Amino acid sequence: MNFLPGKSYSERECILSVRGISKFFGSITALKGVDLDVRREEIHVLLGENGAGKTTLVNILYGIYRPDSGVIKVFGRDVKIGSPKDAISYGIVLVQQHPMLIDKMTVAENLSIGFRKLGYLKSPKSIKNLVDEYSSKYGITVDADALVSDLSFSEKQEVELIRALMLDAKLLILDEPTTMLTTYERKKLFSILRKLIEEGRSVLLITHKVIEALEISDWITVLRRGEVIASRPRNAYMVDELVKLVVGESEDVGQVRHSELNTASNIRQRPEVLSIKELVVANDVGGIAVRGISLNVNPGEVVGIAGVSGNGQKELSEALAGLRRVRSGKIFICGLDLTNKGPGERVKAGLAYIPEERLKYGIVGEMSVAENFILKSYNSFSKYGFIVMNKVLRDVEEAIQTFNIVTRGPLEKVKALSGGNIQKLIVARELRSNPKVVVAHNPTLGLDLRSAALVRELILKVKLNNSGVLLISEDLDEVIGLSDRVAVMYRGSIVYEADKTTISRNTLERAMLGLVDV
Repeated sequence: MNFLPGKSYSERECILSVRGISKFFGSITALKGVDLDVRREEIHVLLGENGAGKTTLVNILYGIYRPDSGVIKVFGRDVKIGSPKDAISYGIVLVQQHPMLIDKMTVAENLSIGFRKLGYLKSPKSIKNLVDEYSSKYGITVDADALVSDLSFSEKQEVELIRALMLDAKLLILDEPTTMLTTYERKKLFSILRKLIEEGRSVLLITHKVIEALEISDWITVLRRGEVIASRPRNAYMVDELVKLVVGESEDVGQVRHSELNTASNIRQRPEVLSIKELVVANDVGGIAVRGISLNVNPGEVVGIAGVSGNGQKELSEALAGLRRVRSGKIFICGLDLTNKGPGERVKAGLAYIPEERLKYGIVGEMSVAENFILKSYNSFSKYGFIVMNKVLRDVEEAIQTFNIVTRGPLEKVKALSGGNIQKLIVARELRSNPKVVVAHNPTLGLDLRSAALVRELILKVKLNNSGVLLISEDLDEVIGLSDRVAVMYRGSIVYEADKTTISRNTLERAMLGLVDV
């Protein structure tokens, strides 16, 4: 642990103290009597599965929700946090899981707008000077004059860190910060966090990844079904014990029988289920994001696309789903030229799509869980033009149980669900339709051990049903573990390809950084 010399843990100043926090949503208990202490110069990891209550607790600490009972103390003083502005005034700043930045503006302009909304006035020059200062001090590689659209995901995350530092954060809360980072980017982030700790700040890091928790933490608190199960120093846990505490069972649910399913695969010699020919696609500001890509996916095959976020994967997946116009090139699904067709025609041809931007393209927030579940398959749930609600509710309840979707029921509005539970609902809907080809963009993003393992197993079962899968993921272990072939995207082009017999993690990581002389 990295506390100042001469001071024991119990003597360290308590930045944040939570006692007896409970929160209910109707009949659902989100949090039950939660106690938590975060001390000065500590990286405190809050570990738990989706639905454990992590997001609810973060929302309470940041003034988005109000607790039904319990006390929050900051630096020993009772406080009421009714808004994010209140939290910031107490030195608590949330680094968003998905950076909320405007692509068409510069880093400095985004920071300036954010401060104005909070009532703080900072000149563009002072913002630029602070960005340069923090970049030099902490090893952050962000240019204040850069357009946000030109930044990678990790660089956008660094902008959020700079914002927190400008707000003089004493406690930084990071919600699943490594979900879309490469190994190099994760290590860089952890190095930055350690530097922040050394100068007297504290970090509350939210994650569902056991190994990550053990790697970065000083202290780990395990949350399960809204209750604190354990809270100890990092070195007081063993890996197997920690997995059991998180999931509530002895088996290592992070291990899926990939080898058994992969070896059972025999790719049939049939026409490709997805064929991309010389595809060119623009980004939101008109620049070319996908540069003449050609790629085929065969029946019974998983083709993985690896790459650092921001290298054209988003634009590629949206173009394949019919959500983004193609500048030139062709897209064939099961032999049909659907280049200029919309999402509906592609669904009819057998395409299933798991989007990266789940809230934008995956669900309708004002609709219920059940309505979202049947969005693509009204016909299979209707008779004589009327929806058969008994069948809908039966199938939705089955999906809720299978995927452990934490919800008050099929009629709850989807916008009330956590991000991880929304993702599970989308995956359940897309994979139930027996698709001929699946385009899955970060399908396990934000999911806990059990849910991620289930999704990966379902992807492999789709493959065994002789369907094809295009897996676009920033999780390199996922790409390597699931794919028959891997292509690496860098600056909009495929710069490297390998099949499963020759895949090397080191080689892929070099290719992802543009080092193609591998």
